[in-house]
Amino acid sequence: MENILNEPIKNYLTEKSKSFGGNELAAKFRKDFPSEIEKIIVDKNRFKVVGSPGKGNWTECPWIAILDVLITDSPQKGYYPVLIYKSDMSGIYLSLNQGVTDVIENYKKEAISVLKLRAEDFRAKIDFDSKNYLIDIDLNSTTRNAKHYQAGNIIAKYYPKENLPNSIQLRNDLTEILEFYENLTYSDNSFSDDLSTIGFERKQVRLHRRIERNTSLSKKVKKLKGYRCEVCEIKFTEIYGDIGKDFIEAHHLNPISELGIGSFKVDLKNDFAVLCSNCHSMIHKLDDPSDLIKLKQIIKNT
Repeated sequence: MENILNEPIKNYLTEKSKSFGGNELAAKFRKDFPSEIEKIIVDKNRFKVVGSPGKGNWTECPWIAILDVLITDSPQKGYYPVLIYKSDMSGIYLSLNQGVTDVIENYKKEAISVLKLRAEDFRAKIDFDSKNYLIDIDLNSTTRNAKHYQAGNIIAKYYPKENLPNSIQLRNDLTEILEFYENLTYSDNSFSDDLSTIGFERKQVRLHRRIERNTSLSKKVKKLKGYRCEVCEIKFTEIYGDIGKDFIEAHHLNPISELGIGSFKVDLKNDFAVLCSNCHSMIHKLDDPSDLIKLKQIIKNT
């Protein structure tokens, strides 16, 4: 684990003066370093680790990010923990940060302001010790991405090159920031629900809803299962014409009580149903939101 920090600090600036293509250190950022971090992650189905020394050319601030695929499968969007190296290799930040590319594309000149506001909102949702975490980071770079990563920082720890953590400390710090990441995931109000649940059960409900609203998963489910509601059998194009094309919602069938916090496995064919908006809302009011037969009976008897 220590090598993830030590080797780039010692060699990155030297390697950066060499050809990018086929470079051994660049290859380690893409494969070896992420693989090392993956070893401490229990749920490899839910998280993926990606690293980058740049695309086509060296970046000033290389990074290694841990992505919760229920939030984002791309470092260009969402939020995630990331090890990001200062441009002069004088130190490294372990930062809970935000994907900047998507924000830059959507907000243009206002992107930095948006990232700062979002960072403040995220910080308000987690209980962290301000003595142990930094609010501001300085990547010692004038590049656009570096400026935006600085603005997007939620909380961070800093490791100067003179005092890099050992493997045990780095593992502990990564585990702690992953806990903040998970807490932030479940405190996201955009995935609120009207169920009177608390504690562990509330986290299960939010995990259930987040699985359903994961864009990548839902697209795959719809492509596999089609666009006819599996309960009331409505197909939106038959009623609304072209504006109803490809409109349906994906519903995760696994009972909430069986969802483990921080882990999930999905079978696109058997773990999901495609439902119209009404049936999707109503099935969540059942004691067992996986019971398609009961919902069909309710419709039949009304």
